[in-house]
Amino acid sequence: MSTIVVGLYKESGSARNAFLALVAAGCQEVDIETFDGADSADEAAQGLLGHGFQKDLAEQYGMAVRHGHILVAADIADRDADAAEAILDENGAIDLPDNLPVVAAAQTPDRETGKDGTVEREILQSVKEEVEIGKRRVAKGGLKAVSQITETPIRETVTLRDEAVGVEHRKVDRPLRPDEEKAAFGEKTVELTATSETPEITKEARVVGEVVLSKTASEQEKTVGTVARRSDVKVEPVGNKPGNKR
Repeated sequence: MSTIVVGLYKESGSARNAFLALVAAGCQEVDIETFDGADSADEAAQGLLGHGFQKDLAEQYGMAVRHGHILVAADIADRDADAAEAILDENGAIDLPDNLPVVAAAQTPDRETGKDGTVEREILQSVKEEVEIGKRRVAKGGLKAVSQITETPIRETVTLRDEAVGVEHRKVDRPLRPDEEKAAFGEKTVELTATSETPEITKEARVVGEVVLSKTASEQEKTVGTVARRSDVKVEPVGNKPGNKR
């Protein structure tokens, strides 16, 4: 499963840095879209709508792009969404501005030619804001565990045994003993081997501790508020004679 993470930027350089950071973190370039300029505002809004964003939120992002902001949107695996949002934030992502222009009451001249002559109309529109309150995921930091290797010198003195084989020729002049007569004229080989000791080091790796990182999720209700604006048209007489109402 995947999700769309977005970052809004005031400067193209920051947006470019965010794009490169996502690629460096393993995101495919084809999964990242950048919307820049008024011509891409509608495309940005429609793209977010197609990925499940609320209509009001998608249109707000489109309006931000229309008024000079740059939007970076990436299709990220769910397990990597938090890390991707952190990358976007680290590169200067901002919240949606709350002072974007809203389509206000418009005054449109309208002329119509009939049998009684030319009729000129001035049209004022009543406008009402529709407010939808949703939510989006933002990175708030976490923990990182790094395995580090340290080396500790170990010195120990051991006693080593070293043997040597020697030979000694002795001059003897005596008669054979009875117990020596049987072996006196038989062939016999005597071999003596010397040994020596050398240092030997053996190592055994043992687990002496563990560090476990875990993430828990909790839910809470939070009341948020905003202001929904509305413009109404009020008709008042001008001069000494009121106009005709239809």
